[in-house]
Amino acid sequence: MLNIDEFVLIYGFVESTILIPTFEGGIGYKQTLFACFPSRLTFPEGTMTKTLRVVLLMLLQLQFLRASVGEPTTPRSPVSRPYKVLILGPVGTRSLYHLTRSLSEALGDAGHSVTLVSTFGPSSRHHNVTEMSSGAPVGYLEDFNIFDYRGPFDGFDWVNAAVTKIGHKMWNDEGIKKLWEKRNEFDAIVMISFINEIAAPFLLDYNGVYISFCTPGVEFFSIGHQGNWLPISVVPSIVLPFDDRMSFFERVVNPLTTMAYIIIYRWKTTYLAQTIVDQYFPGVMPPVEELYEKSHLTLINEHFALNGPVPLLPTQVEVGTINAKPPKPLEKDLEEFFEASGDAGVIYFSLGSIVRGKDMPSVYKVMFLEAFRRLPQRVVWKYEGDDLVNDLPTNVIIKKWLPQQDILGHPKTRLFISHCGNLGTQEAKYHGVPVLAVPVAFDQSRNAARMARKGFGLVLNWEDMSADAIFDAVQTLLTDPSYATRIKQVSEAIKDQKETPAERAVWWIEYVIRAHARNSSSLEYAGKRLYFLQYIMMDVIVFWVAVLILWTVAFYYICKCVYSCCIGGRREKIEKKKKVA
Repeated sequence: MLNIDEFVLIYGFVESTILIPTFEGGIGYKQTLFACFPSRLTFPEGTMTKTLRVVLLMLLQLQFLRASVGEPTTPRSPVSRPYKVLILGPVGTRSLYHLTRSLSEALGDAGHSVTLVSTFGPSSRHHNVTEMSSGAPVGYLEDFNIFDYRGPFDGFDWVNAAVTKIGHKMWNDEGIKKLWEKRNEFDAIVMISFINEIAAPFLLDYNGVYISFCTPGVEFFSIGHQGNWLPISVVPSIVLPFDDRMSFFERVVNPLTTMAYIIIYRWKTTYLAQTIVDQYFPGVMPPVEELYEKSHLTLINEHFALNGPVPLLPTQVEVGTINAKPPKPLEKDLEEFFEASGDAGVIYFSLGSIVRGKDMPSVYKVMFLEAFRRLPQRVVWKYEGDDLVNDLPTNVIIKKWLPQQDILGHPKTRLFISHCGNLGTQEAKYHGVPVLAVPVAFDQSRNAARMARKGFGLVLNWEDMSADAIFDAVQTLLTDPSYATRIKQVSEAIKDQKETPAERAVWWIEYVIRAHARNSSSLEYAGKRLYFLQYIMMDVIVFWVAVLILWTVAFYYICKCVYSCCIGGRREKIEKKKKVA
């Protein structure tokens, strides 16, 4: 069937000019469209009859009707003006930077003006996105070896060092100071809700919309900022290798670990950030937790198709895989390497941006090389060093940087060996590639456990690592088709959405800004006014336990009195009878 533009062109041959009304999905906006005819297309004069013109007009009207009614489009409320949005992520890995950049560019695509603050150098070429440095060198976030922080709570040492250095650099930077003074010029401020408390002064006396960005996914503490305290029975702690279907023992351990993590986080990271911002804003800074709790909207780097559903508020919006994109063609040398792999295909090995392959202890490098040497597949390894060049098997190539999503989306890619960072696991699921997980630190063990328990891959811990273990795990994943089948099903579910995560994020940001402008309270959850113990009805439980205890005590004494009276009366009668006798 001809589309609207083709009908307009045909009718243009008939009438030479035509007035196109405004319609969603059309080609003009209440303007006269002068048909431009290619020189090779001509119509003999006099051949167009009145009847043919009427028929063409009727068909054209039907096409307009189909475009405006019959073909579904993503609904978008009209935006009266472009909004100004400030996105703050001074502390975070390069992956988190990519996440905030994806959100920035999505807003830019919608016509909004975005300022993105990070510690990484500007990389977005979007004309609506302006990037600013926090004033700190990127080395504060990348000059460390993650293999030194493998304990569940060891990461706090790295986080606190980064927070301290970046915090002081940031609030001594003139550009950041000027930006802070102009904070009320922004319609919305989006701030990463994890380890970025040093940016909380931007919320001081701020009159616009504050949006928190929960980058690790669904987290008990961050989601609770809006008063929605999720059940710990199905939301595992960020540092535990559990998923949403925990056993009894795991449910025993999870609350203790979750509470311990929150206490340590507040005692170390939050207190440290509070000390820093108090130094630069003496006497005016409230507790940063109070500012966090004023969020109007929470964007969550999660989706129910990824790790299962949880009960969320309307203002807690899942935007997981916002960073995922369809693959683009590979560069010539990589494409040739992939195509030469034949039916065996290619294995992609990357430890992401926070874990560098060159920092891996040498004993593990030897294990991986030995395992790869025995595989029929070709291996593409993201490796930042030059020490392996002379020892590489013929089926392995290494590069310091690789287009991860283009590789994961390539039809020859069979397996992804990954540390299981949050974005990496999402991209593997998006592109439908099974994973051999080798988690190192932070939330990677939990991400890996989720992959393995749902049948999307296997987990190989470093303590159990050997060349044979690597080879056997790879063989299992490649020869058992169930892993590829299950993760491809998830890939289909992720893509089966009425809008993209980017469109969803943009719509909700626009909506909350509009709701704030009209002073609407319809999105405010009543549970937000309650403390945690009130929310879980602990005060009511204590009240009724106290009442039950009082009733029990009262009943005991009443029974005792009744018993005393009854028994006492009988005894008196017996004694009187004895005396008479």
